[in-house]
Amino acid sequence: MLEKLLETVKEFDTICIYRHVNPDGDANGSQFGLKTYLENQFPEKTFYALGKENVKTFFPQCYHGDIDFSKALAIVCDTANRERIDGEGVFDCAKIIKIDHHPIVDNFGDINIVNEKACATCEVLGTLLMENNEKLTQECATYLYCGLLTDSQKFGIRSVTPNTFKLAGYLASFGVDIPLVNERMFASDLNSFRYETYLRAHVEFIHDSIAYVIADCKDYEQFGLTFEKAKEKVFIMNSVEEFQMYCLFTQQSDGTYSGSLRSKNAKINDIAANYHGGGHNLACGVRGLTRVSIQSLLNDLYQRLKEAE
Repeated sequence: MLEKLLETVKEFDTICIYRHVNPDGDANGSQFGLKTYLENQFPEKTFYALGKENVKTFFPQCYHGDIDFSKALAIVCDTANRERIDGEGVFDCAKIIKIDHHPIVDNFGDINIVNEKACATCEVLGTLLMENNEKLTQECATYLYCGLLTDSQKFGIRSVTPNTFKLAGYLASFGVDIPLVNERMFASDLNSFRYETYLRAHVEFIHDSIAYVIADCKDYEQFGLTFEKAKEKVFIMNSVEEFQMYCLFTQQSDGTYSGSLRSKNAKINDIAANYHGGGHNLACGVRGLTRVSIQSLLNDLYQRLKEAE
């Protein structure tokens, strides 16, 4: 598949690389890891990373100028369905390549490079490079390692395999500063720490098996946090043995809520799809919710949990 990817890139002078909205480490890592790799392969071509500004300054900022999309190739990373693509012009491009690891719900690409068993899109990309014995720059390897580390939750989820660790070793061999990556991707500042403490104090429960927090704008703004930083805090509930599911609903400036949903065993991505979202079987995002639809969603999650018992 790497050869097919490179042969397609050769057909275009302009290549636009996208990721999903509200990007995480894997979305950013795959986008900029691929961009860096391709720029080294094709220095005569123009590559654009598209999307809103990044929260984590570890990654470069995206391009916001004019592009003639009609003559461009679009490559969409880490995005299961077209509604979650971040950036304009993707469907105005002459051809689309999708590179992903989410369950297949929308084959919107002319070429689809998808491995649902991989723990990260950076694992999909990195494995293609590793299997072809590609020599990477430190920058490229670092971006891919960021995505591998974060989407695997520090190599701690079920989809981590021996290949994941083999790839981590391959990427590290190109000079990845592993302590620095851990610090940049997981370190928390004092305001975030205080907000995380606030969230823990406001967790609500459904029969002690589902935990959730609903956070309004004023709740995180009082700690100096933006929506983008506040919505990442779902992990504050992940280490409680009794919680079979846990959710964080964070209000956006338009008054609606974005939700991060997690489940230990019961599949939930089909439920998320009914609420303007989707993702992995056990880790999903939803958006455009009201407090009424949040309660409906929580009820659906509880019913799924009962069915799984």
